[in-house]
Amino acid sequence: MDQPTLTVVMYHYVRDASRNPFPGLKSMDLDAFNRQVSELRSRYEMATLESALALLEGKYQARRPLCLLTFDDGVKDHYQDVTPVLAERGIQGLFFLVTGCIEEGAVAAVHKNHFLSASLGFDEWRRRFFDRAQASGLAMPTVDWAAASRTYAWDTPEVAAFKYAFNFQMPPAARDQLVDELFAEEFGDEVAFARQLYVSWEEARQMQIDGMILGGHTHRHHPLASLTGPQMKSDLDECRRILDLRLRPQFQTPFSYPYGKRDSFTAEAVHRLHELGFCCAFSTEVGRNQAGADCFALQRVDCKQAA
Repeated sequence: MDQPTLTVVMYHYVRDASRNPFPGLKSMDLDAFNRQVSELRSRYEMATLESALALLEGKYQARRPLCLLTFDDGVKDHYQDVTPVLAERGIQGLFFLVTGCIEEGAVAAVHKNHFLSASLGFDEWRRRFFDRAQASGLAMPTVDWAAASRTYAWDTPEVAAFKYAFNFQMPPAARDQLVDELFAEEFGDEVAFARQLYVSWEEARQMQIDGMILGGHTHRHHPLASLTGPQMKSDLDECRRILDLRLRPQFQTPFSYPYGKRDSFTAEAVHRLHELGFCCAFSTEVGRNQAGADCFALQRVDCKQAA
């Protein structure tokens, strides 16, 4: 008999459509999430972090394939909408926090991109960004279309190309200055927006009380491979320090790579995660995990693929 596999499902925004102020934001509706959880529960043994790692280490003989639910970015939806659904069913979710966003009231550049696009419409947002970039003398990179389509497989080619250039190819400091200006013009106070967008530390601790596991998603949500060695170390060290300071003690703490494709993190980053005591790390490479899998390059499937 073949050993059952571990399917890890990845979610980002999960929102109640009736109170979503950004209908243009790509998110899973709460009703659809409820249905999907019920479907997954009928097909899989719903894993905990402990049982998932035991399966991968060959220490747990499961009768059915396992399914583990993971949620990136630490948005308030995960506290308000997702945790009650999971807690009611006795299902453990893994939630990955961008510590700088919560601790400092900062909105990550990737999320500014999402909300500006949702508010203005993609074409208008792209036009405004390109116009501001041109006026500032910032040259736009030549897009690596193959890499863009692989990284953003669920987006149109135009959106994927913009996201890839924005997140991976543009000089971060110059890009952030432009997007900060445009974000302030559209939304005003960044700290106030961040407080509404991300969970608070009190809410994160309540999620732990409700049976959820909290993990790291870096301090600044930068691709780790884009950082110098000292920058990478500083970011991961700060992420771990704040998690230990603000959260309730956990027996194990997982990690999720921002962006998550194999070229977005390095062997040096993996080594540092080991040193900091993280128990495993999740990528966005697509696939199921078998016993013996590398626990610091675990594969996931997008929630759109899991139904």
